Amino acid sequence: MKRFNLWLLVLAILPAGCAPWTMVGGSYLTNSENYEVNLPSGWRKHNQSRDVLRITRDGLTVQEILIGRWPLDKDPPHTKKKLAKGMLPQEAAEVVVDDFRSNSSLDNYQIAENNPSKVGGHAGFKLAYGYQTKAGLKKKGIYYGVLVDKWLYFLNYEAPDRHYFGKDREVFEKIKESFRVLRSGQA
Repeated sequence: MKRFNLWLLVLAILPAGCAPWTMVGGSYLTNSENYEVNLPSGWRKHNQSRDVLRITRDGLTVQEILIGRWPLDKDPPHTKKKLAKGMLPQEAAEVVVDDFRSNSSLDNYQIAENNPSKVGGHAGFKLAYGYQTKAGLKKKGIYYGVLVDKWLYFLNYEAPDRHYFGKDREVFEKIKESFRVLRSGQA
């Protein structure tokens, strides 16, 4: 009987440790990805996303913020253009734009803004864009990028054009303002 109760306890605790979502809020530090950022209270982190911090408040189809980094020596997934150390921010922006435009799952991809921007205290770029999903949903997004050492650090916000994009844009901008690369010259 004791063995049966122990298994029930293990089965009750196990799912909690494997939950796909965790509530966030406040400072988020990741030494492995070499950045720090302040996250809004009441949002959730997707625990099954690898190599990127993915957060949402109401669900990934409603709004999604991605924060991460891409190694400069790794090819972007949808374009033959390459990122390289020493590129100007606008050159890196053009590679990102071409990668988005070459993504076959995005229809009618349009750039509304492509401007220089400070990201984590470094010279970077800001893209504002829109597209339509294969299911016909119109989405808008903002993408900030910055080259630091051998990485493209990025912050990306997407939401449906109607209602949700404007609703959480200010939250995303506050996240971007808090973003800091921890150590330059490091892995």
